[in-house]
Amino acid sequence: MIDLRTASMAAAAAMLLSTAATAEELGTATPTHMNVPADQSVLLHLDRPAKTIVVGNPMIAEAQLINDRTIYVLGRMFGITNIVAIDAAGAEVSNTGVAVGAADYQQVTIYRGPGGQRNLACAPHCERVVMQGDAEMQPMGQDADKKAEISQKAAALGTGK
Repeated sequence: MIDLRTASMAAAAAMLLSTAATAEELGTATPTHMNVPADQSVLLHLDRPAKTIVVGNPMIAEAQLINDRTIYVLGRMFGITNIVAIDAAGAEVSNTGVAVGAADYQQVTIYRGPGGQRNLACAPHCERVVMQGDAEMQPMGQDADKKAEISQKAAALGTGK
């Protein structure tokens, strides 16, 4: 026999779930925080139209305005940043925190003491992937920095600055 407390808890949980579904059906508000897996993309839907977006740290996440209510967000590097959407009048439409991290599914990390770690993506077969914390990550970051520096110099030469 179900006691009154268990029945009350079940009813409260059902009410919360139905409220969440109703809010989703009506169109939820722009989130104040989102998680994006590294090297993957997520769409961010806005409540109001935006004209411009600004990413706090473009090394962590990249964002592109697809239309006035949809932002494409790509997780570039582990970390936390934000994306601010601004309307045509210069008012803030949203300010969404973005946490970029490892995908929490189909991944195996092998820790090898001072030799570092190895990451494997397993779907359906395991293959080596380079992630934050791997010994191979540092040279890749240095290469990315060199490419960015070369691009900046080329841009400066093109503009005569």
